[in-house]
Amino acid sequence: MNLFKKKAEAPTLVCRICELKFTDPQRTMRHMLKAHSKPQKAKK
Repeated sequence: MNLFKKKAEAPTLVCRICELKFTDPQRTMRHMLKAHSKPQKAKK
């Protein structure tokens, strides 16, 4: 029945945070890990 399973998201070509566009879904995932997994530095 799968009522409580998390639905898999469709691979997207646009970053949800900074809205950069990529040509490959794998490239988008790599970008998300590198650019958005760490806390942002405070701007002066």
